[in-house]
Amino acid sequence: MKVSIFTFESERTLGVKKEIENKFKARGITICDEFPNIVITIGGDGTVLKGVHHYQDRLDEIKFIGVHTGTLGYYTDWLPTEIDDLANFLKEQEFEIANYPLIKAVIHMKDGIKEAYALNEFTVLNATRAQHLDIKINDMFLESFRGTGVCVSTPTGSTAYNKSLGGAVIYPSIPAFQLTEMASINNNAYRTIGSPLVIPSEQTLTLESENWEGMALTQDHLSLDVSDLDNIRISLSDRKVKFIKRSKGLFWERVKNHFI
Repeated sequence: MKVSIFTFESERTLGVKKEIENKFKARGITICDEFPNIVITIGGDGTVLKGVHHYQDRLDEIKFIGVHTGTLGYYTDWLPTEIDDLANFLKEQEFEIANYPLIKAVIHMKDGIKEAYALNEFTVLNATRAQHLDIKINDMFLESFRGTGVCVSTPTGSTAYNKSLGGAVIYPSIPAFQLTEMASINNNAYRTIGSPLVIPSEQTLTLESENWEGMALTQDHLSLDVSDLDNIRISLSDRKVKFIKRSKGLFWERVKNHFI
């Protein structure tokens, strides 16, 4: 077992990192940042996202565990006071693996194609003017959207920005992704469905526009360069992020504790 500890540099998180390193080494657990098979993140869900993107080329080989020091913790199961329990838990190696799907964006540019993956969401938004988007599902035209933009989220990302926009909360094991509007214009001239759309895994969402000027495309916590954009095709990916879970049935408990 080779473990890497991923965190941002603050006095608190670096102290937790040092404690983990010392207690893991005392139990014969190898600390290895270059080729780990387990990555422990210290922080909140934002740190988990950064860790997933940092190791995105090795997701098939890595399992993640989150130690929670942030404000929200949907991906994190452990507290800094439980490091001894975490070390013993890993030494037993009898843990459950949760597989959380990524969504994939195929971004068609005038000069080529690039791919991007997100664990929480992609957003397409325009802060300078109403963004027009032709929205298609499986190449069938659905609606002509005008407004701030849209958020496309995974099941695990449904409790993040998506929920703030009024999107549905989707249980993590449901093979689907979600499109939620941001401040759509609905009047006699323009009309959208106005409700979040839960799209099954076998279908593809396409976003097109005759004018992308001022538009920003985000990928989790990252901003993507979309100069000379043609269209964006988004689907649920076969790629998954593996998390070592502490126990079953925590999702609805977390929804209750965080939002009710």
